[in-house]
Amino acid sequence: MRFTMPLLALVVAGLIVLSQSVYTVDQTKYAIKFQLGEIIDTQKDAGLYFKVPLIQNVRYFDRRNLTLDNSEPDRITTSEKKPLLVDFIVLWRIVDVSQYYRSVSGDEEAARRRLSQTVRANLAEEFNKRTMHEAISTQRDQIMSATRTKADSDARNSGVEIVDVRLRRIELPADVVAPVYARMES
Repeated sequence: MRFTMPLLALVVAGLIVLSQSVYTVDQTKYAIKFQLGEIIDTQKDAGLYFKVPLIQNVRYFDRRNLTLDNSEPDRITTSEKKPLLVDFIVLWRIVDVSQYYRSVSGDEEAARRRLSQTVRANLAEEFNKRTMHEAISTQRDQIMSATRTKADSDARNSGVEIVDVRLRRIELPADVVAPVYARMES
């Protein structure tokens, strides 16, 4: 009886330490293992892994496609200097988790801001090369393809891949619509 309580306490303490030294990686996640703030290992495969408790910690990042949704349409001018409101959506994913962590400190919102700036700049460049008719109807696919290619090459420096860029809506701004309707009526 005297040896049972200390032995039981020792077993419980051992189980607690063991539970703190094991971590699992889901198939939809990447994991980075840190030791005192430095990256020592990245796990890309799902499974059960070990770490040293209190010295090493683990952070998880999503490996599925993430969405960058433009909150408001951007005002972009065409080669004819006519303004258009362009609404787009971007699908992206993390491909190199250690590079992603180094470039944006693992902050998904910072990655979204960086991707948004890159895509906006590339979209504006593509629209500035085309007339309004080309941008709206005939060369829409080329605009999306060229934007995705250019933005993806820039995003690779952040450990991110741009899977797709889609134009949801292209329309005339409200201050331009009224004169267009007036010309149509006359």
